[in-house]
Amino acid sequence: MTDSQLVSVLMPCYRESAKDFTEALASILKQTYHRIEVVVVFDNPDDNTLYDIAQNYSSHDSRICLVRNERNLGLAASLERAFKVSRGQYICRMDSDDISEAQRIERQLSYLEEHELDLVGSYLNAIDEDGSQLYLVDSIPSSSEGVRRSLMIRNCVPHPSWFGRRSVFEMGYRSVPLAEDYDLLLRAELEGFTIGNVPEALIRYRMTVNSISRSNLYKQFVVSQCLRSAFKEGRSLDVDKIDTIVAERFDQRRAENYLKANALFNNGLRNIHSGNRAKGISQLLQIPFCSKSYLMNVINMARVVAIKTFEKTS
Repeated sequence: MTDSQLVSVLMPCYRESAKDFTEALASILKQTYHRIEVVVVFDNPDDNTLYDIAQNYSSHDSRICLVRNERNLGLAASLERAFKVSRGQYICRMDSDDISEAQRIERQLSYLEEHELDLVGSYLNAIDEDGSQLYLVDSIPSSSEGVRRSLMIRNCVPHPSWFGRRSVFEMGYRSVPLAEDYDLLLRAELEGFTIGNVPEALIRYRMTVNSISRSNLYKQFVVSQCLRSAFKEGRSLDVDKIDTIVAERFDQRRAENYLKANALFNNGLRNIHSGNRAKGISQLLQIPFCSKSYLMNVINMARVVAIKTFEKTS
């Protein structure tokens, strides 16, 4: 039986550092909204470090529920396990190396109800490994109409910031490589759920070296293209065909160039934010010559910014 006032926080963890994991867990336990349960799923059964930290917290806080996978299942399956254990009518996502602001759940719940939405994300403050701010992610729409239009272009609801009604999550995460969240958002739109973003930075999103230089970024780009194509036709992508489609479209050279362009983009934003505008702009201007696919990605970002700008002025 579910609890109508309870918020269930789904927090999968894998190989995060003890420091980052501790900060993440502490931040969600210190929320101004207290009716929560935190379902922590451990997807690295060979490592006891994070489990021991969480177990120590749970001995003092009964709101924590620990789930340990017998083998590595991946993000989608781990989230599904967490959801099946959860009891709340509201579901909140939390990554185990990010930091939630103290009022996050309170603000998202209030915004969700006030605007009669089914799922919301929020703005993010991107931080580095040491917790220093890199840049603010706020160029995303907040209205359900703005989000709907933007989802046809790219994912505009940051997964680490999701908060929504249980009915949305009952649709289930599917095994869509590197885009489980985008897939669920598009299927939710097809089912008539309304989605928005709280126009406040409620998460400090940690950008690690791995998150900036992941070798699978181009594959994620290809999968997202496939999801969008199906969505524009009014259907969800057949999961059984994803691997075949990606294999047909994947090109190693393009993947390497896409990765280089991603580094240019992130370093460019970092330099601009830190005051080194000339170097930052120079890095951004190199992107078109490095990867046409990444340039398309940047153009899509700009299109979403345009949707948000019109949203603000209309």
